Amino acid sequence: MQTDQTRLIGAALDGLAARQRAIAANLANQSTPGYRRVTVSFEDQLDRAKSGLALEPKVARDRSPGGPDGNNVDEMAELGQLTRVELSYQVLARALSLETSLMRAAISGRS
Repeated sequence: MQTDQTRLIGAALDGLAARQRAIAANLANQSTPGYRRVTVSFEDQLDRAKSGLALEPKVARDRSPGGPDGNNVDEMAELGQLTRVELSYQVLARALSLETSLMRAAISGRS
């Protein structure tokens, strides 16, 4: 049984996983001439996820100017983003675990 809360947390975890994959691709291509970093946004869709609709993260190429080789990946900025994603993922995974524990306790009649 999924609640609005568990659907919302699950969707946010999916969005963060997509963002982490994009950051990993950016870091892997930081030395590739002409590579444009990829960004993922999903926060504006979280309300849809509460009502059971699928989350569709938006993947976009960053068209901002790059260095002399045309690559616009900033390693330090990507690592900072990755750290934020990892911390957010850990917090949401813990929240989902607690929510699940509460539902199990309620079903079994324990407090």
